[in-house]
Amino acid sequence: MADVVTTRPGQAAENFVAAQLQSCGWQILARNKRTPFAEVDLFALPPPLGSALVLVEVKARHPLSWAQHELSLGWKQRRRLARALLFEANRLRWGGEIRADLALVELDAGRPKSWQLVEGIDLLD
Repeated sequence: MADVVTTRPGQAAENFVAAQLQSCGWQILARNKRTPFAEVDLFALPPPLGSALVLVEVKARHPLSWAQHELSLGWKQRRRLARALLFEANRLRWGGEIRADLALVELDAGRPKSWQLVEGIDLLD
């Protein structure tokens, strides 16, 4: 894994979230996955493995803005991510649950300090 000190803040946040999810038993399927609709930060399988295919969008945020997490994704980005999730599920011939999660990462001097995972965000408002 890349050193979080020498990477840009967004990449440091993505590295941090991937490591945290893996330590909780998640399997990371892809990072920075390009689809015809959007580049997705992470595609992952939460425990128990195979229970869901999850698109994880990572946002570096100030902790005071966490309460308004829904504002961090505009409707165009939500639509692109929804299409990307459906595209990847079809590509994998995924027959189970699919969902989108939002990982909010607090940075301190460009380094991840803490994080929050918002499960099951609505991409199709």
